[in-house]
Amino acid sequence: MAKREFEDQVLKRLDAMISLMLEPKAKDLAIKEKVEILYNIGLDYNQIAGILNKTPGNIAVIINSLKKKK
Repeated sequence: MAKREFEDQVLKRLDAMISLMLEPKAKDLAIKEKVEILYNIGLDYNQIAGILNKTPGNIAVIINSLKKKK
């Protein structure tokens, strides 16, 4: 397995684990709060979008609004 393929597999598994970790709180958290959590742990717009089934542009708007809030 090539290094890039291995990295892609690891990322996919991490995305799945994060999704599962958020699942119990999903009913209580708004999308904005989920984005903030994922962004604060260091994920980029594309990774967050993949986990939350949103577009990267959608995530960018949410993150920019969070930055303005602070």
